[in-house]
Order: sequence, then structure tokens, then C-alpha cells
Amino acid sequence: MYTLFLDTHDEEITIALYKDDNLLDKNVTVSNRHHSDYTMPMLKELLDRNNLTVHSLNSILVVNGPGSFTGVRLGVTIAKTLAYTLNIPIKTITTMDLYAVSSDLSTKLVCVDDLKGSFIAFYKDNKLVDEYKYLSKDELTKFISDNDLSDKIVENKIDFNKVFEYAKTLETTNAHAVNPIYIKVIEALK
Repeated sequence: MYTLFLDTHDEEITIALYKDDNLLDKNVTVSNRHHSDYTMPMLKELLDRNNLTVHSLNSILVVNGPGSFTGVRLGVTIAKTLAYTLNIPIKTITTMDLYAVSSDLSTKLVCVDDLKGSFIAFYKDNKLVDEYKYLSKDELTKFISDNDLSDKIVENKIDFNKVFEYAKTLETTNAHAVNPIYIKVIEALK
């Protein structure tokens, strides 16, 4: 059984392939805002390298944000299209949950940055304590200092084994219901 993992929320594109419960292979690259140039060729290369086609996939796990507008939208669109056309299950994981479950800290602050600030989420034992918040850089610095959280900030790194185990607890979603979460609302939607 093959599961495709797709993460395009940031400058780094990560595509991984699990076989049964194990990470089989992955492709990671920094695209410098050219996700549309890299993502599909990376997926094809990963599948080719493992002598597979998209028809070999049995399920998909996609990071649906928060993240950059174009990056998240592209990854979610590819995942939805594959899930729908192949009639396979799809699950979503937020960027915040992705980093939270990858960390060994029991109490943790996850930050996803953009140029002006950060989306933050506070977790205890991998459970979200409060809703996501968006703070400016100054507000974030004050929040960390006021709450003595400097040693609770998680690294934005992926532990693929922990993520896969966590994904087993997630509900399958209708491909049409998978939607991106953006770091900031675009002007047209305000």
C-alpha cells in the first residue's frame, strides 16, 4: 500500500512516498517561489525512481496550510485532483500539526512565518490548546517573552515517521472538501 505525502506550504517542497508503514523515499527542494515549475516533475521523478505510477497510489496525505497562497493552493490542488481521479482516500494535516507532532516537546509553540509576522499555535501533548493566532513580529517577540516560551518553540522540521503515525488518526476527507489555509487573507477576500 502506497501513500503520497505532499507539502508545498513554504519555499521548500517536500514529496514523500510511504510503503505500508515505512518511509520509502522522498524528494525535497527549495523552489524560490517556482512551485509550479518543480512540484509535478518532482512527483514524477519520485514515482519513476521507485518504478511506480500514480495508479500505484492508495492514499494521499497533504499539508493544507497555513502557508503561502500559491504554494498551499498548488499542493492542495494536485492532491485533490489525484485523489478524485484515482478515487483514493485523502487526508489533510495542517502545517501547525505537522510540526507539532514532529517535535518531542510536550508543551510547544509552533510558528509559521511570513514577511510581516507569524501564524502561531500552542500545543500540549500534541493537542491544540487554543485557536491559531496571527501576530506581527513585535507581537510574537512580546508573546514569547511574556509567556516564557523561548525554550518551547519547535523547529520547523518534519519527522516523517511521527507524521505517518499521526495521520493514521486523521479522518479521510472528500477530495472536494479539501481546502487550503492561507497565512494571510488576500485583498480580494477582505
